[in-house]
Amino acid sequence: MRQLSLGLCAALTLSGVAVAQEPATRPDVLPDWLRQPTRSQLMAVFPTKALEKGLDGEATLGCKVSLQGALFECIVLSEKPSDMGFGQAAIALTPQFLMKPAMKDGKPVVSGVRIPISFQGLGTPTGSLLPGGRDLMTRRFLGRPLWAEAPSHAETAAAYPEKAAAEGLGGSATIRCALTEYGRLRACTTLSETPRGYGFAKAARSLSERFVLAPAPDDVELRGVETQYMVTFAPEMLDPDRRVIGKPQWTQLPSSGSVADGYPAAARAKGISGARVVLHCVVGTGGTVQDCQVRSEEPAEFGFGQAALALAPHFRLSVWTEQGLPTVGGRVTLPIRYQLPPETISTPNAEAKGGPEG
Repeated sequence: MRQLSLGLCAALTLSGVAVAQEPATRPDVLPDWLRQPTRSQLMAVFPTKALEKGLDGEATLGCKVSLQGALFECIVLSEKPSDMGFGQAAIALTPQFLMKPAMKDGKPVVSGVRIPISFQGLGTPTGSLLPGGRDLMTRRFLGRPLWAEAPSHAETAAAYPEKAAAEGLGGSATIRCALTEYGRLRACTTLSETPRGYGFAKAARSLSERFVLAPAPDDVELRGVETQYMVTFAPEMLDPDRRVIGKPQWTQLPSSGSVADGYPAAARAKGISGARVVLHCVVGTGGTVQDCQVRSEEPAEFGFGQAALALAPHFRLSVWTEQGLPTVGGRVTLPIRYQLPPETISTPNAEAKGGPEG
């Protein structure tokens, strides 16, 4: 493990980053910092309850670093105190971090990092007000939004800053916005931009009208809530044949009943209890998977490929990734594993365990 020294303002202290890799996949060059949160960005997510009581805190995150240097799949490993919200505050900060990705054999690779974060507040209780009179109780922040709509790959590529595109330069920007009661974005401002001077923030803000929050429960009031999104502009996305989408999350998967109902009868009759199919699909509007093709199926002669294609309408992906990349218009590989208990393969209504791997 490697400790990285970080020079940050007094309000936010990161004591170091430990990089853990299996020996076989350990990169030649470990990730390093390009951008860290500012004091104002920390205060924007500092837990209201802790500020009111004048409490400091700390949290440790475990994250992955993408090929573009963004943090994703972050989880809270520890937080102190445990009931003040410092873990979720740390998660909300993750779009403000940017790293040089790890390198192996001269190419960027995904790596893992462990980030301890120390929050230091105002030192004294604030009651319900921040200095300047802002009412903390009216400031609500949604740190990990789930989008029903987001810019497509084509729309993101079209917004790519002209100067950066001409130089083959990548960049990113994080944008903070207020939510309307209908889950749309307004009053957007730039939180961070890397590198500066190329128009990445302006390009990211131009995409704001394409984001729509997933429907919230009827009793959740969105008015007055703020959120943020990150856009990563990767040079590869300028090539129509290289649809960079990062790692999307599944928002809908087939039920075990759907898998069982489609289990090929010929396979049951022959006592085949398992199979593996790989589909290549295009991500459509709303994160649906479309235009799927069977790239492999094992065993190949019992109809598992057609069964997997019939399951495609039951899959849905996030329309925007934690790495700040679009998914709609991109292509995904969908490995599906079928597995029936051997003692049930002759039973017509047997329960199947199946779905995408990983």
